[in-house]
Amino acid sequence: MARAKPSSIKRGAVDHKIGLRATPNGNEGSISSSMHEPSMDINTEYFYPVTFLVVLVHLVIYFATLHPSVPGGDSGELISVAHVLGVPHPPGYPLFSIVVHWFSKIGAVGSVAWRANAFSALCATGAGLLLHLSTVRVTGSLASGVLATALFSFARLQWLYSITGEVFALNNFLVAMLVYQLICYEEQPTTWRACVGAFWCGLSLTNQHTAVLYAVVIIPRVLYKGANAHHMFAEPGRNLVPVTVCFFVAVLPYAYIPWSAVRNTAPLTWGDQRSVEGFLKHVLRQEYGTFSLAKGGRDTASFELAVQTHLTSLARETFHLCPWLSAIGVGTVALQGTRGFQSASGKGAFGVLVACLVFYMAFFNWRANLDLANPLLAGVQERFWMQPNLLFALAAGVGATALFRRVGAWLGRPAQLESVALVAAIALLAVQININYEERDESANFYVRDFGRSLLEGLPNNSILLTYGDLPGNAARYVQTCDNVRPDVRLIDLEMMTMDWYLPMVAWSFPDVVFPGEPKVYRFGAIDMKKFFDANIDKFDIFVFENLNPDDNTWENDYEVWRHGVARAIKRKGTKLDPKAWLASALPAIPTHPLPDPIKYDNRTWERVVFDGGLASGVYLALFFEEHAKKSTVKAEAVELFEAAGAVYEHMFQVDALRQYQEKYWHKNCGLVYHNLISMGAPDTARYIEARRRHWQAYIDSNPDDAQIQQIQQLIA
Repeated sequence: MARAKPSSIKRGAVDHKIGLRATPNGNEGSISSSMHEPSMDINTEYFYPVTFLVVLVHLVIYFATLHPSVPGGDSGELISVAHVLGVPHPPGYPLFSIVVHWFSKIGAVGSVAWRANAFSALCATGAGLLLHLSTVRVTGSLASGVLATALFSFARLQWLYSITGEVFALNNFLVAMLVYQLICYEEQPTTWRACVGAFWCGLSLTNQHTAVLYAVVIIPRVLYKGANAHHMFAEPGRNLVPVTVCFFVAVLPYAYIPWSAVRNTAPLTWGDQRSVEGFLKHVLRQEYGTFSLAKGGRDTASFELAVQTHLTSLARETFHLCPWLSAIGVGTVALQGTRGFQSASGKGAFGVLVACLVFYMAFFNWRANLDLANPLLAGVQERFWMQPNLLFALAAGVGATALFRRVGAWLGRPAQLESVALVAAIALLAVQININYEERDESANFYVRDFGRSLLEGLPNNSILLTYGDLPGNAARYVQTCDNVRPDVRLIDLEMMTMDWYLPMVAWSFPDVVFPGEPKVYRFGAIDMKKFFDANIDKFDIFVFENLNPDDNTWENDYEVWRHGVARAIKRKGTKLDPKAWLASALPAIPTHPLPDPIKYDNRTWERVVFDGGLASGVYLALFFEEHAKKSTVKAEAVELFEAAGAVYEHMFQVDALRQYQEKYWHKNCGLVYHNLISMGAPDTARYIEARRRHWQAYIDSNPDDAQIQQIQQLIA
């Protein structure tokens, strides 16, 4: 056997240290662990600077665009519940709750939500780093590591949840670690490596349960390889037992859930996990459906449509590179090619990861049962695309490596092409960031926090607020719990009232609120809205956002709803409406905070819900006064009601946040209010005539498509 050159041996040693085992250049017969011709000296030279650059870019960009306060969706619940050591919705997310609780206690840096968002940014940075390292270890190419990171970390979807206090950034980190540990184990199948991998595998299951879809593929592979490589089953005491112990130690965070339930001190928590049955019900998501995203059967998007929607989104967000390069990478395995891989172990690990990807896509899209025709629900489902997107990005790195190595071999300049590829990958990273930066910059996004505050601050003291849906409940819950806004308001969730555990818990928190009927659950034959209103209407002002349960009409003969800012008040039928008093109470409840940009935030986002609700709240209040004016048989009362409606519109035109996005029809409606006052012969007619002319002229100047425009012009001529 010929002796290798000293310089080549040194380079090989360095490469082994960082996982880039290039073949030593030597004479005929020298040992090689590589599957391709050695030509990548650039990897050794630039590995640490490029890897440092990858980490630095993640940290700088994520923290520059970080949400400063509570985002929409589940974040308000997850952050506020973690802050008080409660239990969030199923499956409980114990690891997230524990870590975010301690993050929320770190000094006085930012708000509680900012600290939770910062934790997500750190997790996302770790996921990007691990994806980079995994791709480099599999392919031996720094360029492909940077490319995979660019396609994953700074695509629109992943970036959004990298700066948001949600469980998905942590899940991305844990899954990326699981992938990295598998690659390390394939390279070095030892008991120690298996123990480390088992620990991370168990830990990943204490956050987002979708990690199990990778675990069920990886675990059999590790056991099979371990049986051959280090006698895992032949000597179980030295091999299998330590691995098993590491796995079960990692799932210990689940003990947090019954611990929190037994303490029973958290004002915010979901479920009753003090019994084994309650614990399993929560962890297995039985209230949602254990293997489904939501309650109900699969009668929405078909399997084919779900897959197509995902892949279309992936292509759109990655310049169509990710699907095509991934196909090349998978094809390299299928055709037994070697150019995309650093070693045989890298190719073996990639084969297992492809199996993980296929299984995830098949199982998840089979069980996902949200209606993709609903943009908001489609936005909920797309959050679960991030886990497979990580493997798509890694596969794209393999495909890119195979592609440019083939081109490099054809040109006879493989090393030079690797340099060009690295520069191109860094350029792609910069382009991806530049294209998505404005859309993903949430550094001034206080919209959900402001919505929660306006919802609470507009209510009378010691009110009851019934919420329906994630946005109002989670936003109000966060600002009340973490920002100490209006702790006197009693928040009650209408959807949770239908669950057996909820009302006994609420009764403990609000002992002065009466829940009449047995059992203590909101359903027919037990507690309904009429019984609830009857028992509490004389003690509390009761409000609801946005709607009551449409299936419960027990209250409709005895009660009615009055518009009050973004909420609605519950009143006994026949209650006399004092226009001036109600205007004084309801007008300040109309949001005056800045509204989200409706172009930046489309109808898949919670911010768009905030925008639509904030913009419509004043209009609904004005229409409420108009409807009562038209029903009134007393002229003086009708005049007061129309004047109140006009005052609402005038207020909306004065609020900068509302005026910026005012609708054309506001001027038409406002002019019509004054026209009704003129027609009634109300006092101060001259002022009403001038106000009608001013608003209708503004409406005409807006060039509306309105068949009544000629009639309006004649009236103000």
